[in-house]
Amino acid sequence: MKISVIGIGKVGATVSFILAKDGLASELVLYNRTREIAHAEAIDIQQAVALTPYRLIVRDGDLADTAGSDIIIMTASTPMPKQMRDRGELIVSNTQLLKTLIPPLVQNSPETIFINVSNPVDALTYQILQIASQYSDTVNWQRVIGTGTLIDSARFRNLLALQLGIHPNDIKAYILGEHGDGQFAALSAATCGGEFIDANPLRQQMVEEAKRSAWTVFQAKGYTNYTVSLAVEMIVRSIVEDSRYTLPVSVLIDGYCDVSACCLSVPCVIGRQGVHRRLKTQLNDKEVLAFQHCAQTIQQQLQQCPI
Repeated sequence: MKISVIGIGKVGATVSFILAKDGLASELVLYNRTREIAHAEAIDIQQAVALTPYRLIVRDGDLADTAGSDIIIMTASTPMPKQMRDRGELIVSNTQLLKTLIPPLVQNSPETIFINVSNPVDALTYQILQIASQYSDTVNWQRVIGTGTLIDSARFRNLLALQLGIHPNDIKAYILGEHGDGQFAALSAATCGGEFIDANPLRQQMVEEAKRSAWTVFQAKGYTNYTVSLAVEMIVRSIVEDSRYTLPVSVLIDGYCDVSACCLSVPCVIGRQGVHRRLKTQLNDKEVLAFQHCAQTIQQQLQQCPI
């Protein structure tokens, strides 16, 4: 299993380390515009692998060295202003970045699966799909996945677990829509042990608290890296092992809640071919409107830089 990580900043380096530590690749290629950074990280991670039970090659390279990648993880981004208040501020600059990176990546790996981490994650996941489909018939909507609200769902379940006194893994509750201010909890379908979780005002406040926590970390550190890296690891593992986990990730929406032509997070079954199924969560009327509002937000972002 060959995996390439594109963009070795704080997130890209952490993702690379976790994938190597868990032995999820036989070959890991690190690409960065400043190659010296990728080279140093590759050496450090390769040496760390000696302390694990796994054998794999970790190396830096240029775009040609990513040829034959089974999975390509996009963490590349233009600099994020410390005072950034909306991930959508990066749409124009990061779309231009994708226009230079995606064509050679697809030409070198025409059957790859893209996992997008770069923000705004939903709009850029859609842009990757639009660009990649011009260069490969194989890279379809099933093979372009954004981390989306997988991170937000984990934060929300953690808060629910503390309040309910139940392990987070036993709670089936998803944050859906955009990875941004419009995200919402599908509480009408949230359960634990088959029992519905009451959508009381306290739990609605948890949605806002989960949303704010990312900005709290970003404003202090200038980035978030641990939660998103473990989210990427979960997606990669489900692909590598064909585990068929159901994860809320950003994918192309085609008619769900009367939404089309954009990427948003819905529960998806993830396996060796990428997205095996998009699941249609039964939402109430208020949640449907929230999902449609998310779509409008993403489509407005996309209108700033059409492909």
